Amino acid sequence: MTVPRNPAIPPDEVAISLFQAEHQPLLRAILDHSTEGLAVVDAKGRQLYINDVARRILGLGLTDSNPESWSARYGVFYPDTRTPCPSERLPMYRALQGEESPEEDLFVRNASHPEGRHFRAKARPVRDNQGVLLGATLSLRDTHDQRQAEAGQRQTEQRFQLLVESAQEGLWAVDADNRTTYVNRYLVEMLGYTVEEMMDKTLFDFINEEDHVITREYMEERLEGRSAVLKDFRLVRKDGTSIWTLISNTPLHDESGRYIGAMAMVTDITLRREAEEQVRQLNTELERRIAERTAQLEFSNRELEAFAYSVAHDLRAPLRGISTFTLVLLEDYADTLDATGMDYVQRIRASAHRMGELIDCILSLSRVNRIALVETDVNLSELAHSVSDQLQHGQLQRTVHFRIQDGLVDRGDAQLLRLVLENLMGNAWKFTRDRSVAEIEFGARPGEGTGRVYFVRDNGAGFNMDYQQKLFGVFQRLHTQQEFEGHGVGLATVQRVIHRHKGRIWGEGQVGQGATFSFTLHELADAPPASL
Repeated sequence: MTVPRNPAIPPDEVAISLFQAEHQPLLRAILDHSTEGLAVVDAKGRQLYINDVARRILGLGLTDSNPESWSARYGVFYPDTRTPCPSERLPMYRALQGEESPEEDLFVRNASHPEGRHFRAKARPVRDNQGVLLGATLSLRDTHDQRQAEAGQRQTEQRFQLLVESAQEGLWAVDADNRTTYVNRYLVEMLGYTVEEMMDKTLFDFINEEDHVITREYMEERLEGRSAVLKDFRLVRKDGTSIWTLISNTPLHDESGRYIGAMAMVTDITLRREAEEQVRQLNTELERRIAERTAQLEFSNRELEAFAYSVAHDLRAPLRGISTFTLVLLEDYADTLDATGMDYVQRIRASAHRMGELIDCILSLSRVNRIALVETDVNLSELAHSVSDQLQHGQLQRTVHFRIQDGLVDRGDAQLLRLVLENLMGNAWKFTRDRSVAEIEFGARPGEGTGRVYFVRDNGAGFNMDYQQKLFGVFQRLHTQQEFEGHGVGLATVQRVIHRHKGRIWGEGQVGQGATFSFTLHELADAPPASL
């Protein structure tokens, strides 16, 4: 609404006339259409008018309280929401003192606003043409939502800042000219600078000179909008020493898509690099020692094999002499020898014969390592059937039930794997001879990995597990010669063959309850070397 006035009357006189009673309806109409909260008081502080916007902001309308109690009456606090604002510091009160107060941020909390609201207030004194104070006007603006949003943003920024500053990674921001715009605490400690020393410096001030070329290449990728990860990248500390880092950087763009810089995360991997280098050195040293040890073992094995072969052949001559002369004794002097003498000669001949068999076993055992390994697909089931037929044909009078799993095929040397089955199934045949019905089984079960565990099981004499460590030793036997014949090299031979096939072998048994021998093939990366 426009206030009618005489063009000859100055503008100040219009403001003065609004405090006259006849003009107050016009004043209220103007204030009611305002988008701000407005209030008017006279020179004595009596409230003449307050519009609806001001009521909503303050929570209360007109009051007949004196100016000294305004703050308590409306519940006005400073922006910290805890400290009451004295009435004499209120903008309206100060305006009544003739002061042109600046805008003030305040907070009101009362029965209408139990949670409180933020607002901004500004008051100004109104005087007549002679300078006499007529009263004051107050304008209010609701800033609660704005303050809440700003507080939320500040809280988010504080959390982000806390997160960034407490991160155990270096954070580094640069502008489009590669000048530092931000670094966190961890990065400056990593490089030995202060924040002030790093600000505005370019990346090249902190990069090893040898890496400047590759750095420019990464910068070109950043300009094209591509992120990059720089592995094993060297940065230079303030003291001139270099550290190895892993840097992951991402380009930054403004709303129009223009490149404005980059943000990078920097990880110090110096200790990791040193540890990796130590591991490499240890591996190199270990490989050297293993190679030396392997060469020594191979040399020792060759020497032992040569010694065994030589000894075995050299022993044959005296054994032949013993056998020949004892035979002559039996043939030419039988009538002169009494029963005791004949028994002695027979014992000598039996011992010589057994010695010959042991020599053959030693030679056979040493040949296992000398035979070239020729690997093919071997049908172990067919080999087991062949061995079982061979055993049964040797003693047709025995009742033995063979259970052989079909379809067991694996990689290996057919000749050596047959030797394994001949020894294991031969032992099962031997140690079940006292059973009226013998049970011998060959099969496989899933192993811990992707391979199989093969086994030969019987219901024979078994063995005491307390002595299982003696099973695969040369000439080590768990039964006497009188109980079960043998030379004590069969299982040692089997173990050598299995080791040459990168596998393991072990036995389980119980006295009188039978035994099970299990083995794997191609399971171990480094099988133990076979020894004599």
